[in-house]
Amino acid sequence: MWEGNDGMSLVAFGTTLLRSRRRIARWMVLGGAVTAATLLLKSPQYKASASFIPQETDVSRSGLASLVGQFGVSLPSGGQTVSPDFYAMLLKSRVLLAGVANDTFLVPEHGNGRIAFADLFDVPEGSAQRREEQSIKLLDDVVTTSVVKTTGIVKLSVRTKWPSVSYAIARSLIDGVDLFNRRTRQGQAASERVFIENRLAAATADLRAAEDRLERFLIANRQFAASPVLTFQDERLQREVSVRQQVVNTLTQAYEEVRIREVRDTPLITVLEPPTVPAVPEPRGRLLRLLFGLLTGGVIGSMLAIAAASVARRDAAGDPEVKALMSTLREVSEEIKVRRR
Repeated sequence: MWEGNDGMSLVAFGTTLLRSRRRIARWMVLGGAVTAATLLLKSPQYKASASFIPQETDVSRSGLASLVGQFGVSLPSGGQTVSPDFYAMLLKSRVLLAGVANDTFLVPEHGNGRIAFADLFDVPEGSAQRREEQSIKLLDDVVTTSVVKTTGIVKLSVRTKWPSVSYAIARSLIDGVDLFNRRTRQGQAASERVFIENRLAAATADLRAAEDRLERFLIANRQFAASPVLTFQDERLQREVSVRQQVVNTLTQAYEEVRIREVRDTPLITVLEPPTVPAVPEPRGRLLRLLFGLLTGGVIGSMLAIAAASVARRDAAGDPEVKALMSTLREVSEEIKVRRR
């Protein structure tokens, strides 16, 4: 029959557990009571859910693609400029969370008053910077993001004790993503506009210089049809003017496009599911947690019972280590009694 390291057989284990059934039961009750108290103290949570998908942008419409297209080079179109994982990280970044942490919320559950986030979540008093840091940490705990890899959908959920606050935080984060996209896109368009402006000025100057060279040639050579050399030179100057004119036309078109994109405010995300909050709180799994508490208490009680039986068994066998342990325990007990007196 199987025996443990201390010589206790499987039958002895079972006997020990049966003899200690009352102790184990008390531990189970204690574990269940602690779990029940935790469930009672924990407030119900209301989850606000939302989801969106990044829009695809047509790169071929940009000024750069139009320019290179004149020279027979094509750029890929229809690809997502930013991956969904970026938006999942953006939703939990300090860029967006700091704005929410410093905001105030209209809370109908508190008499329709506007309450600051730090006061609503009972952030301890301190410096403004410290309270902001703690508020951001709290937000990071209540905000959850995920990405559906097969579809590229970004999901957002916010859990708080107040339905209105959960909804307000989710709405603020979605709006923050949209605002971040617009600012980023408009900033990129502004930089591209400055570049194209400079390039257009240089291309216009090159075109004017090429036209001046052609003009001087035509003035100096009014009749050159009979001269192959002059005819070739005329064709070369004409080609140069034509190429530079195409560049100017393309840059002018790109300049107008980038000016439009610089002020365009259309969103770069498509909201599939606007923030919504169910009327009932999230299930807290009370039965499963209570069973887990009972099981945990039973395991602890069983381990203590087996440990006590093992110590008693080794003490009866004259194990010096156990005798030393028991002697030390008696000394500690006597010391505690003396201090109590």
